[in-house]
Amino acid sequence: MRTSCVATLLALYVLSVVAFASSDSTAAPSPAAATIEKFNVFHNLDLGDYVQRGEVQLLDDGTAQYQSIGVQNPPQFTDTDALSQDPAKYTVVLQSTQGKAQYVLPVDRCRLSGSDKTEETFVFHTTNLGNVFHVDYDAGETANCLQKSQESSVRPIVFTRALLKPRTIGPTPKLAAVASIDAATGKEKQPEQQKSFLAKYWYYIIPLVLVLLFTGEESQQEGNTRR
Repeated sequence: MRTSCVATLLALYVLSVVAFASSDSTAAPSPAAATIEKFNVFHNLDLGDYVQRGEVQLLDDGTAQYQSIGVQNPPQFTDTDALSQDPAKYTVVLQSTQGKAQYVLPVDRCRLSGSDKTEETFVFHTTNLGNVFHVDYDAGETANCLQKSQESSVRPIVFTRALLKPRTIGPTPKLAAVASIDAATGKEKQPEQQKSFLAKYWYYIIPLVLVLLFTGEESQQEGNTRR
């Protein structure tokens, strides 16, 4: 009898575990993050020409993703008149696909001349509504400029990191009261003690009380005389 009860309990336990596992496996997957804004990434790895090498997508889950386009004949950035043609600068241009926002991000070209894999980082500063108002950019290593000449050939970017940094409001500072210094002693004056109502206005109260007292005595004497 005991054996059959134990077997029944074990069977019920196994069935419950299987049912729980199947419910987890059939749960709806979480929705994919939507794109808030997209930027086309142009650069002048070859001096004089700005060609597209990828795009950055800003997602509504607080992340950003970079994707290389990987085409043989990439699109070119045509409006290069306002861009710097300094041969010592490697310049990246971010152009929004949803508006006229454009960010020109130059760095020293010698930073990309190292033998290691060249990395870059985009930091998108956003408002509370997710709108980009500033972009920071860093690529390569400063030490490469100290070791090699400006004419060294640059290496293409191998790894790209894109970050979102929402704007935050810092703590409100607490302003301390201005200390009063005694000119004679050079020490801080002690705060004066607050006087009571009577101590402040006694010179108004005493005459008023005297007037009321004398006025009351005169009216009382006149009443007695009439009687």
